[in-house]
Amino acid sequence: MKAQSRQGLRENEDETKLDLRSSHDLRGSKLDRYEAKKLAQQIVQDGNFSFTSHCEKELAEDGMGTVDAVNIIAGGKIIREPEFSDKFQAWRYRIETQRMGVVIEIHSKTSLRVITGWRNRK
Repeated sequence: MKAQSRQGLRENEDETKLDLRSSHDLRGSKLDRYEAKKLAQQIVQDGNFSFTSHCEKELAEDGMGTVDAVNIIAGGKIIREPEFSDKFQAWRYRIETQRMGVVIEIHSKTSLRVITGWRNRK
């Protein structure tokens, strides 16, 4: 890889890793599960996050609210590989607990959107 394409990478790190401190638009950048989870937790603590109307509707239908979604992001795990949404040109991450889950898009180092949420059925 050319030296100029290494800009934004932390020194001594694998070139496939993205520097989360950059202001880069992250929608089209696939983060590994650990990076995505860590960044999502940081965003709900300090950044900007929003919910789609679809998400709010789905949460309400399962007797949940946006606070539940934030708690899932804070305490859940990303077990599956992210999926790319062709329609929205963004990587989507599924964060789950034993009982609930959400799907998020990370737009930047300080912004994410919760796409949908659910309560697991038994």
